[in-house]
Amino acid sequence: MASATLRRSLLLAACLACGFAFAVAQEAPRAHPLTNLPPAGEISTGFFFPEFPTKQFIAGQPVKVVVGIRNEAAEKYNISAVMGSLNNAQDFRAYYWNFTQQVYFQVVEPSKELSVEYTFLPPKDLPPNDYQVALTVFYEAADGFKSSTFFNQTVSVSEKPQLIDWKLIFLYVIFIGLVAAGGYYVWTTIKDVPLVKSMVGKKKSVKTDESRTFNNDEWVAGTHVANFYNKKTAPAKAGAKKAQ
Repeated sequence: MASATLRRSLLLAACLACGFAFAVAQEAPRAHPLTNLPPAGEISTGFFFPEFPTKQFIAGQPVKVVVGIRNEAAEKYNISAVMGSLNNAQDFRAYYWNFTQQVYFQVVEPSKELSVEYTFLPPKDLPPNDYQVALTVFYEAADGFKSSTFFNQTVSVSEKPQLIDWKLIFLYVIFIGLVAAGGYYVWTTIKDVPLVKSMVGKKKSVKTDESRTFNNDEWVAGTHVANFYNKKTAPAKAGAKKAQ
């Protein structure tokens, strides 16, 4: 009876200890791999950006980088993953974004080389500016994990070009509307000014003495044209004489 009670007590204590250990493990924050980087191993690296050789990236557009790795150690390495981060160009400690991890699990033997591709995505709502991008490769050796940062430079991020710049069109519409409203206001203000009225008033028609003008053309005198014109203007001349 006593031994059964003791066994139950020990089992209860073990359960409580396991529960406490599990709670502590849940509360303890897990360190991010880029925060506490493993030590570097004996590898040399190189890189290039096939689509962005000038390192001028576009927000919201994937960026592919090819990483060349050479094993300089006497043991083989298991290339495990690549990760990266986007940081403030003036203060690297201020980071904006962690890029997604991409795993590989490719073994590189001593004095051998291999290449892997890593693709990361600058956020599409990232403001155009200069940023610091750090890219790190993680690999496993016999004594544990190691890491090497193969890219840590300042890059430029710009907005994605648009076929139609609606913002610019909207600004043009506002500008034209303001100009039209200003012109209408000025016109309604000055249209009643006497000087403006005299300038925009109807022009008086100038009557031409057709008979005098025609008679000056002596080269048609005595022709059928002159006879036709004299018959046409005869009633007008007769009326003028009566009026006198």
